This record gives sequence, structure tokens and C-alpha cells, in this order.
Amino acid sequence: MGKQFCWIFDPERCVGCHACTVACKSENNTNPNTSEMPDGPDWRWVVTQRSGKFSLTNPSYQEFFTSMACYHCAAPACQKACPVGAISKAADTGLVTIDQSKCVGCKRCSWACPYGAPRFNLMTKKMEKCTGCRHKLLNKGDGTYDYTAPPACVSTCPGRALRFEWLSVALTKTQTGAAPEGFAHPRLTRPQVQFVK
Repeated sequence: MGKQFCWIFDPERCVGCHACTVACKSENNTNPNTSEMPDGPDWRWVVTQRSGKFSLTNPSYQEFFTSMACYHCAAPACQKACPVGAISKAADTGLVTIDQSKCVGCKRCSWACPYGAPRFNLMTKKMEKCTGCRHKLLNKGDGTYDYTAPPACVSTCPGRALRFEWLSVALTKTQTGAAPEGFAHPRLTRPQVQFVK
């Protein structure tokens, strides 16, 4: 495997505000709000899990949030499932992208992805997903890349629950915790995400 960017998510800091979802839509213009498609595909979304029965007098009731997106897997199932070779993984960044000029919108990538990352665009009839805001990547000219600014979801998160860094950096700075309940087993695709303990 080549170089790899990696998501870092701290569930203790996420308050479920959905700012990351809104920022992603704004940055990537995925919500055209037209009569044909009033709500475009979400490249990032928030999953809510609950523990206990809600009551104003029940102190044991809790809500947990997980900000989800494409995890730019080391072994992307979406890439293997694509019949036209529209999905590729960059060796120099690890980012997994969908070539819109090749995509035929068959949805096989979405069915294969255990995280539901590829989304169907009703207007274009093609699949889309998080690109890691690769348009913000700066080619340093020596075969390496860096971000001129963090991905929109990262820079917008008020709780600083999200980061996106080189995997080699993330592993030295992050005390890795367990994935949230119901998260697909990492062995399936080796998702590039670290959950903070």
C-alpha cells in the first residue's frame, strides 16, 4: 500500500450537530435544491445510536453519534465491484475516487460498500462519494502532497471531533479505541479511520 490519508474520529467530541454534513454539501455542491432533486446525495452523514429509554427523568438515557463518510479503504470493495473500472485508489494519497466520465450508475459499488459511502445522484444518474476534498490538496512537486486547508467537514466541526491526516502521523498521535457498535468489521475492506479512545 502506498501513502494514505486517514480519518480520525473522536466520538466523545461529536455532539450530533450535523455541521459536517452541511459543510460537505456546501463545499462540494451536492445539494442543488432543484425541483427534480430537492435534496442531493450526502457524502457525509451522522448516525445516531441510543441507549436506554428516553425520559426527562431517566439519567441513564444516552445518545451516541458517529460521523460517517467514505473511509478510503486500503482494500475498497467498491473498486472491486465496479464493472467499468470507474473507481480508483491513488497510490500517492490513498484517496478512492469515482471517475464520473466512466461511471454508468449501476449502483454495484454502493451495494458492495459496507459503510454505504457511494451515493446515487438522481440528476446525473451516476454514483458519487466523499473525495477527501482532494481539490484542496497541494502537489509539493516532489511526489508528496499536503492540504492547503483541511476538508470542509474537519474545519467546520465545532467540537473538533474530526481530523484527516496522513496515516503515519495519525498512528503516532492517536490512542486508538473501538469502532462504534454496528460498524462493519475492519477486516472486510480495511477502512482508513481511527476511532479515538
